[in-house]
Amino acid sequence: MNTVPSPADVARRQSPEIGLVTDGHADRLRAFAFFPYRGPRPSGTVLENVELGRLAWEETLTSLASLAEAEEWTGLNPTGRPLPILDSFLRYTYGRLVMEDKIAVTDDGAFAAFNTGLLSPHAEEIFGFFSRNNHENAQRWVFASWVTESSRDLLRNFDTPPQMAEYVTSASDLVYDWRRELKLAYDHILGDNIDRFPGDIAEQPLRARQALDSAVNLTLRRVRRNHKMVIPQWYPKLGEGGAQFLMPLDLTGDGKADLALVVSAVGDRAYRGHTVLTLDMAYTNARLVARPDSDWLAPSATPIPAPDDIFLDEDDAH
Repeated sequence: MNTVPSPADVARRQSPEIGLVTDGHADRLRAFAFFPYRGPRPSGTVLENVELGRLAWEETLTSLASLAEAEEWTGLNPTGRPLPILDSFLRYTYGRLVMEDKIAVTDDGAFAAFNTGLLSPHAEEIFGFFSRNNHENAQRWVFASWVTESSRDLLRNFDTPPQMAEYVTSASDLVYDWRRELKLAYDHILGDNIDRFPGDIAEQPLRARQALDSAVNLTLRRVRRNHKMVIPQWYPKLGEGGAQFLMPLDLTGDGKADLALVVSAVGDRAYRGHTVLTLDMAYTNARLVARPDSDWLAPSATPIPAPDDIFLDEDDAH
């Protein structure tokens, strides 16, 4: 199981040399590589290019889920999309790897690979392996397969395996410091995101303010006794400043989290609670850092929208 590294792990961490890494990779996974559909095609049926693209991406996600440790990738809120939690995890993991220059390419430019951050059931790291695309006006790479660290293709072409994405730079990014003052951005939380509150509370702004204050105070009391209640997350759009915390909010008083408060450090002495997320949104963001080890945040995801949700035409992209 992937776990959040301890402060000691972070303190010892160094960035290893990983071989040749090229600049200029596309910022979106499906613009970086073409993902072909290799499955069966219904007899007597002509599939549209968009449908082939959808099938190819579903096949790609399913094959990765089958190779990795068993994990809930669908969530409790079906979206009609295959494995939505894994979908978001994979796309944003790739984006982070591009930011960190961790997409590895062989010296001759024939192959590329990246570390998914996932493990097989036997604790082998899993990588995406790609070959050079010979088609013009298309993505630079073609997806070959997901492989483990013992793969002949990986060992033959890379002296050192690509490194996994990292989302924190210090121990303070992982452990919430309850001694810091926490200020809430009420205008944004209650003004712009009141619709995320439970229905009856959302209709009464004054009650929502009272419920929010009460929930935050209750959580802070509990965090002093169990720091694992507050979970680290990474918000992709903020880049290097994306390390944040998620704090459970029991707004109805039934003992269960209704929303997650997003908390960011401001300097060295304070935190700012600047927005609230539904639990499915919170899980998707937290899963990028590690599989949440908390009983209040379970896999129940709504995929994060991204430009590469639009499937590429097979003829144009290969």
